[in-house]
Amino acid sequence: MNNNVKAYRKAVLEILGIRQPSSILDVACGSGWLRNELDFSSRLDGVDAFSEHPFGYENFYKHDINGGLPQNAGTYDAVVVCEAMAYIQNPGDLISSVRSHLNTGGVFIITDPNPLYVGARINYLFQGFPRSHSDFVDNEILKPHMPWMNLGLFQYWLLLGLNGFTNIKLHDVNETKPKHRWELMLGPLIMGYYNNRLKKSKTENEQSLWRYAASRQHIYGRRLVISAEAG
Repeated sequence: MNNNVKAYRKAVLEILGIRQPSSILDVACGSGWLRNELDFSSRLDGVDAFSEHPFGYENFYKHDINGGLPQNAGTYDAVVVCEAMAYIQNPGDLISSVRSHLNTGGVFIITDPNPLYVGARINYLFQGFPRSHSDFVDNEILKPHMPWMNLGLFQYWLLLGLNGFTNIKLHDVNETKPKHRWELMLGPLIMGYYNNRLKKSKTENEQSLWRYAASRQHIYGRRLVISAEAG
């Protein structure tokens, strides 16, 4: 396991550890890393189209989440989607489905690569946005690694809000920020722009968005860890 994976998983575990939900749905659970690292008692269910029932998971649904969550999955105090949203054809539909399977006040946690860190912006000058992927060539068979497009903080802010989520937060990830010294040349310009928008913000919600946008995690971090509450 590389350090980036360890870092975002630790951030997820910290969010869950503070809230200690009594029931968790692990979406795109794979081999079931969450059960191995969770340090409190909770009913843990999983959903995945490509893996089999992981050890320690009470219920498991072999299901393609492009159609949303399984209707018979019930409701939970927490839903976790790690590194899967970029593979979903209709992310708004999945977020809406997650909301219907969360108890009021429950937490939704998303992790994904950050498409707007400084280095990525330079990359887009050469590769375009979204970046080209060799995985797009085979377009006839659904596979576990078919990245479509990484949503960023702004897209998640919009989709979560539209689907009834509140208290949206971008969490810090323990990673090197910035990773390369040359990123420090462009980073302050981006941070200055976001801080200027923050000063002009008229509502608390708008201020929160620009405050997170101007954070070192958003400008230099390779990972997004976002949480939101079901309103």
